[in-house]
Amino acid sequence: MSVRFEDIDVSTFNLEQLQALMEMARKEIEVKEQTRLLEVAAQIQSLASGVGRSVEEILSMSSDGKRKRTSKSDTGEKIVKFRNTVNPDETWSGRGKRPRWLQEALLNGADIQSFAV
Repeated sequence: MSVRFEDIDVSTFNLEQLQALMEMARKEIEVKEQTRLLEVAAQIQSLASGVGRSVEEILSMSSDGKRKRTSKSDTGEKIVKFRNTVNPDETWSGRGKRPRWLQEALLNGADIQSFAV
């Protein structure tokens, strides 16, 4: 038989008891949240394997069912489309804001294609 929360008269608890009760409740909430997350992760894994795919593969798909394009290669390396001719360590994938070195070169009359890899 379990005790109903409504049947507990917390007004009779002293400050230390109330704080201990709150800490016990916080810990129990963490356990229940973690348990629920593990259950959801198992369900997601089961659904993914049910269609013969990994979770990562499914998450990398766009809403139209096609694989999202990324600026990284299949090996996880960043795809370089432009390289600084003065400092080859400075590169740009062609996505996002142009790096300062490229902006300055273009302002000085350089052609963007001269930096293409």
